[in-house]
Amino acid sequence: MPRRPPATVRSALPRRPRPYDRPGRVVPTLSAPAQRQTAEFERRHDRPGSVADAVAAWSRLVHALPPFADRNDWDDSCPCCTQTLARELLEDALHKLPPGAARELRAVVRPLDAVFLDRVAPEPRLADAPDWWTYLHRRRE
Repeated sequence: MPRRPPATVRSALPRRPRPYDRPGRVVPTLSAPAQRQTAEFERRHDRPGSVADAVAAWSRLVHALPPFADRNDWDDSCPCCTQTLARELLEDALHKLPPGAARELRAVVRPLDAVFLDRVAPEPRLADAPDWWTYLHRRRE
């Protein structure tokens, strides 16, 4: 009887957890195919659960801003105010995910962006900038 190669035997064994492994986080309201495509994006571009973490971080930042926030309310040294990296990851995911998954993720992010835009006024000249969420200019009137 032929012997199975060691690599085949090892591949069938369950993998031991690594210190940097984290339980998979999912983005609420995304369908199973969109979750799968999001997980594939995370494996290629960041780490497992990063998109769900980014949605949660962006939500915390958006809801923590006081109404009519201006540039003085945005503290770059404060950990809660530096969550714009989360929005950058979401923007990257929105551009690199397949159209269906991007549409579903956009449906999750769009209400958060609307709350953000209701609370702050972006710099009008930079409204078309790819990272529009980083430009706060004046109190909204």
